[in-house]
Amino acid sequence: MDNLYLPQPAKVLEIRKHTATEWSFLLDYKAEAAPGKFVMVSLPLAGEAPISISGFEARGIELTIRNVGQVTSRVFKLNPGDTLYLRGPYGNCFPLEQLKDKHLLIISGGSALAAVKPVIEHYARGHSAILRRLDVLAGFRSPRHILFRQEIGRWNKSHRSNKYISVEVTVDNDEDYAWLGSIGFVINFIKNVKDIGENTTALVVGPPLMMKNSVRELLACSVKEENIWLSFERHMKCGVGKCGHCRIRDKYVCIDGPVFSYTEARELID
Repeated sequence: MDNLYLPQPAKVLEIRKHTATEWSFLLDYKAEAAPGKFVMVSLPLAGEAPISISGFEARGIELTIRNVGQVTSRVFKLNPGDTLYLRGPYGNCFPLEQLKDKHLLIISGGSALAAVKPVIEHYARGHSAILRRLDVLAGFRSPRHILFRQEIGRWNKSHRSNKYISVEVTVDNDEDYAWLGSIGFVINFIKNVKDIGENTTALVVGPPLMMKNSVRELLACSVKEENIWLSFERHMKCGVGKCGHCRIRDKYVCIDGPVFSYTEARELID
């Protein structure tokens, strides 16, 4: 019988340092491109943690990890050539098959951009023709907290050559940087999105309060409840619906989510 909890080794191929506490690790680990899924990451004597997949490449998958605990602090000591251990991918995906001919609005807060990055990459790399329009609003605490600067530059380049793609990065404050972009909470810019309304589908990822306020603003802009999708972040223990650690009412975030339609998510209150 297969052991559900047995991880597989994955060699670290490349490390990109975005900020002091947020790095991306390219791993030699094969997985079907399915934006929204996560893996369980572990190291001996450190523990295990769920991490969203932030990229799918020919060489493997990318995980963007924030150094916030026992497991991740150990991961940050690794170098290319070292080994991590993974289980998964687990969970469901963003509903890309339902987005054909739709106006798609992606809203992210902070490091949660990692979870929707594969969706943006999917359309920015040549699949935008199946959408009516793609708008991205990515909010960060400050310029020093911005992730994926290289990718954002490429998305903006794609925007200049493709009028159907719009990318806007906002920061809560500009600190001491000479920031030339938008300043303010990301939710304040939702109402400015071109043609937002009943025909818009929104993917929202970020801290719970940011997602709650974004949904409120989307509904005020006439976006239908059934066209709003959220990705939940929970500290999952098993990833396969056995431990009950991520259970909310009758749903398990690890197997029923982490992506939920708002019509379902609005009932998922702890």
